[in-house]
Amino acid sequence: MKTTILARLGFAAALGVAATAAHAQSNVTIYGLISGGVGYVSNQGGSKNWQALSGTNQNPRWGFRGSEDLGNGTKAIFTLEAGFSIVNGTGAQNGRAFGRQSFVGLSDKTWGTFTLGRQYDTLHDYVGPIIISSNGVNIGDNDNGYNDLRMQNSVKWVSPTVGGFHGTAQYGFSNSATGFRNNNAYSFGLGYKYGDFDWNAAYAQYNHPYSGTNNDGAIANDYASPLLIFSKSATPANVYASQQRIFATGGFYRWGPALIGAMFSDVNYTYLDNSHLHLQNYNLTLNYNITPALVLGAAYGFTSGKYDVINTRPQWHQVNLQADYWLSKRTDVALTLNAQQAAGDAKYAQLFGYAASSTKRQMAVTLGMRHTF
Repeated sequence: MKTTILARLGFAAALGVAATAAHAQSNVTIYGLISGGVGYVSNQGGSKNWQALSGTNQNPRWGFRGSEDLGNGTKAIFTLEAGFSIVNGTGAQNGRAFGRQSFVGLSDKTWGTFTLGRQYDTLHDYVGPIIISSNGVNIGDNDNGYNDLRMQNSVKWVSPTVGGFHGTAQYGFSNSATGFRNNNAYSFGLGYKYGDFDWNAAYAQYNHPYSGTNNDGAIANDYASPLLIFSKSATPANVYASQQRIFATGGFYRWGPALIGAMFSDVNYTYLDNSHLHLQNYNLTLNYNITPALVLGAAYGFTSGKYDVINTRPQWHQVNLQADYWLSKRTDVALTLNAQQAAGDAKYAQLFGYAASSTKRQMAVTLGMRHTF
């Protein structure tokens, strides 16, 4: 009996040593962001409105991020990240448990990073920061700069940085026996950074997104969001896109306390009724640190479109202004104004996140707070 007890104690001690060693080589971080506030919009379907808002400064999220050192510059990594609404506590991304990100992979100093799962595409990685810095979103987030679409079933490679250059390649499988291109997707990105100059370019293509015969492929029911007002055709058929192609390029230049940003994106929709929409977005941004704690931002965006079948040319102008004050490294409050003017053949304005105006003008003012942990 004594021998058995000693053997068990020795085995437990060995497990304890192994667990301690493993703990020293790996780590898991819990992180998150909470943001919300109040807002006023001048016209939603003909009426002005005051409302409580989630994500006024940035969309709320929480998650787990971890890594294990495998030696020789290689690590096993994972991220599980969930989005939610602060005003009612419901899950975002159609209620997915980890709808913002869920991936696992390997990171190597020489070969780069390989990951598998539901992930951001290169548009988010390379030009998304320019959209975020503008404190606004191009109408309908038509270029996915605000990251409304994630790529499921995807494998992704991010290169190490060499001579200031870095690149990304990503492929999302359809996971369908009905066709390799029945809701598959791919994206590529290339970036260059030298001192205060940072410039990037990205391309993404979604084939049969949210397909009627495979709606859980690379691009799933995120595509059905009412916020994405161009995912369906403007013809009476009102059908989803059979393909969406996006090219975007832009970057930043830091000049003392000023951060100057510029971006251009070219978006092409082909719909299941064979109609087409071509959109081009032009963005200029300026953020200026008045003090280390106070940042003022101003941005202008212009979107020009052309429908071929119905032969219309809608246009939208948008101005975004913000004053952001940091109470600490983790907490800030921001006052933001967004104003949009529809032009050309566009019948109404529609700021992202709001119901459409009944006229060609719409303005929203929000006061929000953000805290990160």
